[in-house]
Amino acid sequence: MRGDKQFLETPFYGVRQMTWHVRNEDHLVNEKRIRRLMRLMGLMPIYQKPKTSKATKGHNIYP
Repeated sequence: MRGDKQFLETPFYGVRQMTWHVRNEDHLVNEKRIRRLMRLMGLMPIYQKPKTSKATKGHNIYP
C-alpha cells in the first residue's frame, strides 16, 4: 500500500476516498487504519475551508 504516492497524485483525497482507493487495490483496511496512517505521515487533504469570521463590505459592526 503506497498511500503517500497516491496522496501526491490526489491531494484532495480525505480518509474516506483514500480508504476506497486502497480497498480497490485489494488491501483489507478500514477507515481507522487509514486515518491513523495519514496522521502519522502528517497528510492533510486540501479542501476549501469555511470563511465564517470574515466580514463582508456593507455590513454594520455593532459593539
